[in-house]
Amino acid sequence: MLRIALALCLVPVLLVAHALPAAACSVGPDFDPRDYTQLLVLGRARSIELGARTIGDFVEATVTLEIVRTFRGTASSPLRFVDSGSVSLYRDPYTGTDKIEFAGGSGACGTIDDDPVGRYVLIALSKGGDSRWYANRLYGAIYTDQPEYAIYRWLLERHGVPVPFLITGLLIDAGVFGIALAP
Repeated sequence: MLRIALALCLVPVLLVAHALPAAACSVGPDFDPRDYTQLLVLGRARSIELGARTIGDFVEATVTLEIVRTFRGTASSPLRFVDSGSVSLYRDPYTGTDKIEFAGGSGACGTIDDDPVGRYVLIALSKGGDSRWYANRLYGAIYTDQPEYAIYRWLLERHGVPVPFLITGLLIDAGVFGIALAP
């Protein structure tokens, strides 16, 4: 009986003492993505290449983007950016083939939730020490199936970009607003 009581007391202590590292993607109230990013572009993803392992089970994903419009900064098209916290590569135990899993919203600050190829994205990027562009969920990224969406307004305003259109009322279907980002 003493062993059971000891085990019941010891298990919670071990769980608290041996906490796993968090993969949280959060910031404080004073975070401003403009302090960390140099580029805000709208583009269409042409391809994705998988590279080396990064954190956890993630692999580096390099997305090639055909730029439609640049809102802040300068970049040439096509543009390549790296996302280190969105794509997992694992071997299917039944078929033995490699499987790709998109998990941008998993807590590791990745931006890619689904296969981005062929989709449009309004994305804020930061320049890394290796001169490559990097994506992070904290900076902002909105993937859509159309080049002009009313929901882009939130990210544009967050980055201090004057928004050339006005949306009022309840937003039921963001795709019904037509040409929302016309210059």
